[in-house]
Amino acid sequence: MNASATASPDPIEWLGEIQGSLDAVGGKAASLDRLARLGFLVPPGFCLTTSAFSAHVAAIAAAKPLSDALAALPDETARATVVDLVRDSPTPPPICDALRTALVRLTAAGETSLAVRSSAIGEDGKAASFAGLHDTELGLSAGDVEAAVRRCWSSLWSPAAVAYRRRRALPFDGASMAVVVQALVPADAAAVVFTRHPVTGRDDQLVINAVRGLGEPMVSGMATPDAIVVDKASGKVCEFSPGDAGERLVTIDGSVTRVADPATGPALAVPVLRDLVSLAMEVERAYGTAVDIEAAFARDRWYLLQARPITTV
Repeated sequence: MNASATASPDPIEWLGEIQGSLDAVGGKAASLDRLARLGFLVPPGFCLTTSAFSAHVAAIAAAKPLSDALAALPDETARATVVDLVRDSPTPPPICDALRTALVRLTAAGETSLAVRSSAIGEDGKAASFAGLHDTELGLSAGDVEAAVRRCWSSLWSPAAVAYRRRRALPFDGASMAVVVQALVPADAAAVVFTRHPVTGRDDQLVINAVRGLGEPMVSGMATPDAIVVDKASGKVCEFSPGDAGERLVTIDGSVTRVADPATGPALAVPVLRDLVSLAMEVERAYGTAVDIEAAFARDRWYLLQARPITTV
């Protein structure tokens, strides 16, 4: 496995301050870094680069039959072996030390509830999208992060991710994973916005899916969101389909809790929706292409969690 080919020598890169190759931080971190540099509001955090992943994989391969299992992919027994080894083997001490130092800096600003998110190489490109196929863990303390990172690394070989690679004829050799660690936004509502209609292809409309609370039930398909179609020129709502009244994830005192949808009616109040439309249009202009974004509304403002070119693959 040639994971080191794109690795940065520094295992930690801060969002908005990335100095090394963007290939070493993966699609999600590169997008967040770009958004931060453009002046958009993103939750503070850092990226554990592919050099950390490479060090972990190399340490395992030196002592255990990881290389043979990687070479046998996409065989299911080999896939399960890779996942077990990457998830359960101890992280190399230098990587643990770098991670602890970064967590001290992040939590020193009062950020005690954290999110660990995958940022695989090629995860959010125009040619392929692994959105939802790799792990995200929410509401973690600093002490929970190291084990969560290993679980995130191992999700590079989740059944869904391996099946996607096989279906798209993408190589298994060289697959690599960076991980983003960020402050968790205690969202009152979350949204996914497409600045071009994903079904009709109309570029004069944007489509918004929104739920109360955190966005995970929506992006994982466990909750049916409100669906809103907005005319770009006028900002008027063309269509509105209410979501279901199922379970939602909310943040209470830094912990993520699953509850019944705590309210009725649209997830986004009119002023909040208006601000989201404006934000999505600003991101589209900054990127120079149609995008889909993930955003969370908390503390009377929208935070961007992701932005990527729209892909149909």
